Amino acid sequence: MSYEATPQNDAARKRSQAEIEADLARTRLDLTNTVNELSDRLDPRAQVTAAKEGARTAAKEAGDRAKEFKDDVAAGDPRSLGVLVAGIAAAGVAILIKLRRR
Repeated sequence: MSYEATPQNDAARKRSQAEIEADLARTRLDLTNTVNELSDRLDPRAQVTAAKEGARTAAKEAGDRAKEFKDDVAAGDPRSLGVLVAGIAAAGVAILIKLRRR
């Protein structure tokens, strides 16, 4: 098997020591950044903090939607009144089913 020089092999041989060291430094920096990012993602404290923040945001949004719904019902919005009546009817049906099973 004979060895033939390819453009890739020629380019690899022509790299200077400074270029190789710069590539190594970039690779080390990339690896360090990746390890740090993974450590942050897998940190239990960070996960708990993120979960708490997500729960707070969801609760606030749900509260805002409930207040808006209440205001719409109070204003007599037909769509909101329909949703309210449907919810009350569904709860009534569920109670009746539960009482009949006894």
